[in-house]
Amino acid sequence: MSFLLKADLKLSILTVELDEITRADDALVTEAISRAESEARAYLYDSFDVDTIFAASGSNRHGMLMQCVVDIAIYRIVAGGQAGQQLDDREERYKAAIRWLKQTEKTEMYSDLPRRTATKQEVISYGSREKRNNYF
Repeated sequence: MSFLLKADLKLSILTVELDEITRADDALVTEAISRAESEARAYLYDSFDVDTIFAASGSNRHGMLMQCVVDIAIYRIVAGGQAGQQLDDREERYKAAIRWLKQTEKTEMYSDLPRRTATKQEVISYGSREKRNNYF
C-alpha cells in the first residue's frame, strides 16, 4: 500500500484538472506518487525510520510530509503533462517541499517523525596483511 493515494492530491489540485492533465490515466498518477515518495525517502533515509513513516496510513500519516509528497507528485504530473505552460507556482511549491525535506533531514527544523535507530553495531576492521617477500 502506498503512503499517498490519488484522493490525497485533491487538496492541492482539482480532480477535473488532474484527470485532464493525465487523460484520466491512474497509472500516471500512481507512478508520480511512487516517485515522489522515493524522493522524499531519499532525503529522510539517513536520519529517520522511513519504513515506519511511509507505512503509516489514514490519519496516522505526518501532515507536513504528506503535503511535501503531494507537491512533489503534482509537480511531476504537471511538468510532464503540460509542456510549454507556466509552472511557476508548482515549481515554487516543489522547491519549498525539497527545502523542508533537506532542513528536516539535517534536523535544522523540528519534526516529530520517528528517528532511525541503530539495530546492530557495525564493526569496521582495518589494517594490512603481513609483508610478503617473493624470491625468484
